[in-house]
Amino acid sequence: MTRHLFVVNPLSREAPRLAAAAAAVCARLGLEHMVQTSGYAGETIEIVSREASRDGELRVYVLGGDGSLNEAVRGADGAGHVAITQIPCGTGNDFIRCFGGKDGFLEPEELIHGREIPLDLMEVTIDGLPPRFAVNICSAGVDADVAAGVRRHTWARRWGSKMPYNLSLVSAVVRGYTRRYGVTVDGQCLDGTYSLLACCNGQVYGGGFKACPDADPADGQLEFLLIKAVSRLTLARVVGDYAAGKYKEMTDIIRHIPGKSITIEGKKPFFVNYDGETIRARRVTFALSGQKLRFIVPEKVLTPSIR
Repeated sequence: MTRHLFVVNPLSREAPRLAAAAAAVCARLGLEHMVQTSGYAGETIEIVSREASRDGELRVYVLGGDGSLNEAVRGADGAGHVAITQIPCGTGNDFIRCFGGKDGFLEPEELIHGREIPLDLMEVTIDGLPPRFAVNICSAGVDADVAAGVRRHTWARRWGSKMPYNLSLVSAVVRGYTRRYGVTVDGQCLDGTYSLLACCNGQVYGGGFKACPDADPADGQLEFLLIKAVSRLTLARVVGDYAAGKYKEMTDIIRHIPGKSITIEGKKPFFVNYDGETIRARRVTFALSGQKLRFIVPEKVLTPSIR
């Protein structure tokens, strides 16, 4: 019998209510199920890994945001008997925008009866450490710097939820955001000075930035965006267009390359972003994984390939 695991991020106000509703559905249908709450960063990895080590089919429903989804995927570690989905209760919920947004994903019964589709995974190898999985968008450059800095400005939430991001952006721009990187895409050397290097499996990140609206997490390739070094004035002028997904109209500063792998190196450590998590590195590779993610979608939701 398939087991149904609901992992709750307690920082989400809606998650406990939706978890209770999901458990009630499972009880009514006579399904084996469990609800567990993650108490600290990384515990979702441990919870899913522990349950995935048992025999039998496992369906994991993450009640949280993109970070919680990433942890669940990392916990499953490519196990073929584990399927994963998200009941979006986080701040951004960016990955499921590939499927049109929250509709259906907020209805536990729709997901419990949902179908599974195979999606691409990314392998993230940082400074030679064992690879970890990512699902949505990875990057290096100004956006990774901003993501890393948001935590230092959480005190500013008293003036609005966007204020920590805005302060981190200003700080990154003042400090300097362009760097010289060694860059290799599918064996092609593209060393240069860049403002941002993005690897897209999904379409949206950062709470609404439509980096690559044409990305399809089921098409067997990744989309790389190489953004040239630009002045602060130019950055201020084009950031809105980039957020709106108009990269095709910005060929003077953005190079788009479909591919399988990108390696980024720096003389000094730089911040790396993978699904919203950040870490310092000197060398990182974002690559298409040979493994697939069994992703659960409601029956009424179209897949990215057939929208």
